[in-house]
Amino acid sequence: MFINEQDARRNKENISYSDYKEGSATREYNQLCKEADEQAAKYSDNPKAQEAANKYKLQMGNWINKKNASGAGHVSVMIAGPSNYNMKKHNRWMASEGKAFEEYDKIQERFNSAMRGAAKPVIKSTDNNALEALQEKLAKAEAEHQGYKDYNKKARKEGTEILAGYVLTNSNGRLRAIRQRIESVEKAQAREVRRLEFAGGYVVENKEAGRTQIFFEDKPDAATRSKMKSCGWRWAPSQGAWQRQMTNSAWFSATHMGL
Repeated sequence: MFINEQDARRNKENISYSDYKEGSATREYNQLCKEADEQAAKYSDNPKAQEAANKYKLQMGNWINKKNASGAGHVSVMIAGPSNYNMKKHNRWMASEGKAFEEYDKIQERFNSAMRGAAKPVIKSTDNNALEALQEKLAKAEAEHQGYKDYNKKARKEGTEILAGYVLTNSNGRLRAIRQRIESVEKAQAREVRRLEFAGGYVVENKEAGRTQIFFEDKPDAATRSKMKSCGWRWAPSQGAWQRQMTNSAWFSATHMGL
């Protein structure tokens, strides 16, 4: 991310008599990036953590450049002096500064929220204990949902305010999603592994890796490789195979490409 040092300097000069230290805006931004990466590294087993850090770094870089650009075009009354100073323009700038810091807080909170989410273990369908973990997750969600219902029942009896409607709606949605996930994992684990041979190789479902894989006896030609890439297949050197996530659509793709 490129930080506009020229705008940073002008912004500093427009609000302060102290000298601007060259590269300080970039250094401050790099420090924020370092801290975000260090946070994400704590949850390296969850790819969403680094995705959130990358998004944060982009948003924060844009925020810094936007704020400095705004300050670069406005001279404070302390620097310009009170004579013929345009206070209406100054007040508009102050309002924009307030909104800018509100956006800063939102960026920080979105990242912090993402890190809290990343701290929760990811349950993969291919994990040996996936069903056990999902059943445990469902039990906790059901207990939480029952707590909401009990709270509302007590509130109605005592004539106090009940929970907002969206609380139970969201809770019901979460229960439904977990139950659907359990059903999906049960079906995937109960299904027999499929394998189909073709001239020069074979297609197989690898349950442990959670991938549908295509193996070739010899390296496929450029046209075949191009066709597979266009269908979402990627070469995995560690597996010696072309693969996609193990789904019915992946199996259909592999068996209908005319290999």
